[in-house]
Amino acid sequence: MHVDDAPVPGLDATGRPDPAYAASLGLRPAPTGRRAAAFALDAAAYVVVASPAVVGAVLLANAVVGADAATVVDPSAPAGPLVLIGIGQLLVTVFGLTQLALHGRRGVTLGKRTLGLRSVQVADFGRPGFWRVVLRVLVLWASQVVLPLVGPAVMFGSGLWDPEQRGRSWLDRVGRCWVVDVRHGLDPFDLKALRHARRAVEAPAVADAPKLPSLASDRPVGEGPFIPVARSSSGVVSAAPSVDAPWSPPELAPAGGRGGGAAHPGAAQPGGVRAGAAPTAARPAAAQPGGVASAESWVLVFDDGSRIVAASSGLLGRGPAPAPGEEADQLVPLIDESMRISKTHAAYGIDDGALWIADRGSKNGSVVTLPDGDRRPLVPGVRTPLPAGATVTIGGRSFTVSHDTGARR
Repeated sequence: MHVDDAPVPGLDATGRPDPAYAASLGLRPAPTGRRAAAFALDAAAYVVVASPAVVGAVLLANAVVGADAATVVDPSAPAGPLVLIGIGQLLVTVFGLTQLALHGRRGVTLGKRTLGLRSVQVADFGRPGFWRVVLRVLVLWASQVVLPLVGPAVMFGSGLWDPEQRGRSWLDRVGRCWVVDVRHGLDPFDLKALRHARRAVEAPAVADAPKLPSLASDRPVGEGPFIPVARSSSGVVSAAPSVDAPWSPPELAPAGGRGGGAAHPGAAQPGGVRAGAAPTAARPAAAQPGGVASAESWVLVFDDGSRIVAASSGLLGRGPAPAPGEEADQLVPLIDESMRISKTHAAYGIDDGALWIADRGSKNGSVVTLPDGDRRPLVPGVRTPLPAGATVTIGGRSFTVSHDTGARR
């Protein structure tokens, strides 16, 4: 006979629920105040559904007590009160069974659902079980019979001295359940979230992979030993630098050809400019489409120091591409480690010498911060003018607008 000796997640070596494991998954005990409020809400609901029976009992008592002892009570007088009592008992029965079923199968009652609480099985965080909840109710009822008012108060208050510091009362221990806060913690009934949390906790620690040296060197051949330096990405605007080191911006890249040519900011330009080299003068601004030289240039300075001269039209994104029938003089692909940049995130261009930008319906949106600090989310499809000094944030990347009036061809 095969016996499965594999440990059960969430149980310690003695088979008892492990509070540390539950906490590592993100489960939070229900606050005492919210538990009390949930119970009060459930009790108030019972009073409401039982009100017909209460009214009927009062009317029946008045009919019996108010009758003359020498006369017989009118048989038709108790009919109305008895109907009310029957309706009230039916409502209480239906409501009580519904509460028990929801509590046993979904871990919620009217009060718990309203206040963001849920009862779960303490070992595997599943549903408490209908009969476990029934046993819990019977124990509560027995405490009321033995010690009216005092017994239920002790049962509910016993969670204050729970040795595991999870607020589990004696009733919770009888039902082998635990009330958790799903409003501010993990909801165990969200199976996908629970599965991911278990994988994250049980995954073995992985050591950081060693960083391989670059084949580039910061020294000419023959001058001292070979010292590797970080290799730069080419063809895209790289992620923001993560080391504190002096940086020299590359030369301004010319606008790509009409029809979708990509600009290459961040890569070494002709002339040998690379990160760590001495600063050099920026190249002249590229001629605008149509062969007209421009005495003014709008420059986009990205958060990694890369600079491009804005053409009359361009697209920004993870892999920007013009829509059918659309033309773009520049395509600027961006690397974003946060993965919040859409494929074609935003468009920009120059009209009558003024630079504008428009969000292309990106998932995470775009924000413009004006030089005075005013932040304005971009409305998709609406062109927003960009003054010099404005900063545009798209996803996890940003660039600042610079107006160069000294560039001439």
